[in-house]
Amino acid sequence: MEYFYDLLFYFAIYSFAGWCGEVVFATVRHGKFVNRGMLHGAYCPIYGFGLITVIVCLTPIKDSWLLLFAGSAVLTTVLEFITGFVLDKLFGRRWWDYSDKKFNIGGYICPQFTVVWGLACLLIMKVVQPAIAFAVGLIWKPVGIAALCLFYAAIITDVILTFPEVKKLRNEIRLIDDLEKQLTAVSDAIGSDLSDKTAQAVEFTKEHRITAEEMQRKADMFKAKLETASDSAKQRNSERLSELKGNASERREELTARFNELNEKLSELKAKHKRLYKAFPSLKYGRKKLKKVISKKK
Repeated sequence: MEYFYDLLFYFAIYSFAGWCGEVVFATVRHGKFVNRGMLHGAYCPIYGFGLITVIVCLTPIKDSWLLLFAGSAVLTTVLEFITGFVLDKLFGRRWWDYSDKKFNIGGYICPQFTVVWGLACLLIMKVVQPAIAFAVGLIWKPVGIAALCLFYAAIITDVILTFPEVKKLRNEIRLIDDLEKQLTAVSDAIGSDLSDKTAQAVEFTKEHRITAEEMQRKADMFKAKLETASDSAKQRNSERLSELKGNASERREELTARFNELNEKLSELKAKHKRLYKAFPSLKYGRKKLKKVISKKK
């Protein structure tokens, strides 16, 4: 029972510490505060699970620096891979992505962060954990139990409140994908239609110009008739061009209105989950778009 009590405390402490580390990392990288967590509160449970796993599994070999480092690196990397893979399959989006890192596996894990997690756990197990274990042992049991009850009541409430939002996000991400496909189709239609109408207008103008030049080279005796015919042709040309421009304008306005409608709906959907998109930028992109973003960064 005492061991279980200690583990509950360690989970709470490391969940909070992990959240603090993510906030510091995001602030250094982006220059502003970002609530780096799926939940609303100041905790990242994945760090709590990760450290509890390391403590439970690797405490028997903590005296061996090499085994402790290797075991920590493997355990945390496996946990990160499973979490990333499951979230990707559930939402069709990467909550984080290491595709721009060398030797990454599926974008879920990479050797650079494997080393970071191994060294971090080595430091925690050798330096931090003994201090935390000592501090937890000093807490008066009734106070400790009360603190744990408050923490887990808060995190359970947070999960209950966040779950519908995340579930809705899963459905809306699919809707966003459909909207983005429709936006692309409308955008392509606008460009294609405009290009076709422009090409028709240019071709018609060229044909008329050639006809006029040929007519102008005819004998002077037909000059008056030629001028009349030319004026008539110019008028027909002008009318035809106006008709083409009018049709193109109407089509463009129709497609542009549809584009704006879809774009507005897309923006509304993304605004609903602004916090999660801010915390996990990879969520903004589908896999194809994400590859383009990463290639640009390279």
